[in-house]
Amino acid sequence: MLIRIDSASSLYGKGKFSEAEKSVFSFLDLLQKNKNKIAFSYYEALKHIAVTRLFYIEKRKGNIALGLRYLNNLTIGMSPVYKKKQLIFFAVAYIELRNYKKGIDLLSIHLNDIYNDRENRLYTKFLKAKEIAAAYNTKSDAFINWYKDTGAIKFLDSAEQNYEKAYQLMKNSGNFSAYSKALHRSRKAQIALLKKEYNLSLSLFNDCEKDSVLMKKSFSKEIVWISKAEIYTNLKKSDLAFKYLRKLTTDIQDSKCSYENKLKVYYLLSINYERNGNNEMAYKYAKLSLSEINKENAQKNTGNFFMGIYEKEEIKNISEETLKKNNKNLFIFFASLILISTLFYIIYYQKRKNKDEIIKNKNLYKIGLNTQNDDYQKPHTPIENDTVSNILLKLDSLELKKKFLSNSFKLANVAKQMNTNTTYLSQIINQYKGVSFSEYVNNLRINYILTELEKNPVIRKYNIEVISKEIGYKSCTTFINAFKKRVHMTPSEYIKKLDKKNL
Repeated sequence: MLIRIDSASSLYGKGKFSEAEKSVFSFLDLLQKNKNKIAFSYYEALKHIAVTRLFYIEKRKGNIALGLRYLNNLTIGMSPVYKKKQLIFFAVAYIELRNYKKGIDLLSIHLNDIYNDRENRLYTKFLKAKEIAAAYNTKSDAFINWYKDTGAIKFLDSAEQNYEKAYQLMKNSGNFSAYSKALHRSRKAQIALLKKEYNLSLSLFNDCEKDSVLMKKSFSKEIVWISKAEIYTNLKKSDLAFKYLRKLTTDIQDSKCSYENKLKVYYLLSINYERNGNNEMAYKYAKLSLSEINKENAQKNTGNFFMGIYEKEEIKNISEETLKKNNKNLFIFFASLILISTLFYIIYYQKRKNKDEIIKNKNLYKIGLNTQNDDYQKPHTPIENDTVSNILLKLDSLELKKKFLSNSFKLANVAKQMNTNTTYLSQIINQYKGVSFSEYVNNLRINYILTELEKNPVIRKYNIEVISKEIGYKSCTTFINAFKKRVHMTPSEYIKKLDKKNL
């Protein structure tokens, strides 16, 4: 059984995530069939190894929500000791979902559990150092991501300290290997890159690239190549950046690249193509970047839903434990709950009432004083014919150049470009186009995308958010509403209709 699960780990190490996933499920089937032939303690240990591998496969693929689903479903009925072991998964999930503080707090609890495990129930004495090092390294990863989100240099310092703790721990244990040493070097190189110490980082990554042990691991190889591509991009050496990015695009096509690295590759390709004047390729990879971001956001939304389930379960367990210890306080507990609920309802009702009053007053205010709205119909101001002709010609020019596809195509900006004022521009569009400025912009954008969808099947494959941003909308909802108002169906329904028509 150990040999079977090890084959899944080997596939994972080679970056063959889909094959590794199938191998884990095949192993779990075999494990279930042989459940009665092995001791329960071995059964749980093997299942835990499988769940661990499955969770990290999904993490690498960017499917954190699916990893959490497997974790929830496959660990039902497992012993409390394994629940403690699996705390690190939830820490990783929180970090992936950008709740860094919660993730780091859980890692601290996990470390405390290991240090207090005097009887070696969680991990054998031989594995303890490795598990503690893993927790410190995960903490460092959290601090690095926190730095990327905030730019606070203190998080890089914390990451460096935790990497060093993990390294020293492994260095003094029986698990220390050439790979551990090389991996620590690559982590130091990463921090140097984030600190914009490009020459130091490049020197360290060059040493990493020469290390055959490190470069055998697909994810270590990814880190080295993508980091060197980023360094060369920052040093404005596009030819060298492309050298490493092309190596990585092969891995992307073979689904060996993790989702975060795939996004980074697309981003760097877009920058370097734009720098070389190849706008078509720059646009292509910018689109792919946006598409990956949308997938990531969808995963994070689903992931947050599962973390909500986990938190409820956590609260439930703590509450049940408290109630068991304090049965005599049961009546007080429920009485307090009813009192809190009643108070909450009264406060909520009062706030809602006040909010409704505020909204009502605001609406009344807007009816009387909405003079700042683009669509507000002011009394016509006499405008000279030459001025009218000049503005209409300039509007035609902007339409031909498709300037309306920019999200900065706003009344004030357009008026400034035409060396006129918003009052004149708004009035001319009202009089000669027969619509308000916002309706005028919506009409131009919807006309454009209708033509593009009709003649260009490739655009139909983009998700709606990508299309909305492509034609200048900051909000996807605004685009859908404008499209529906014009076509009487949503963009998705319209695309399906076009696809059926062209079959």
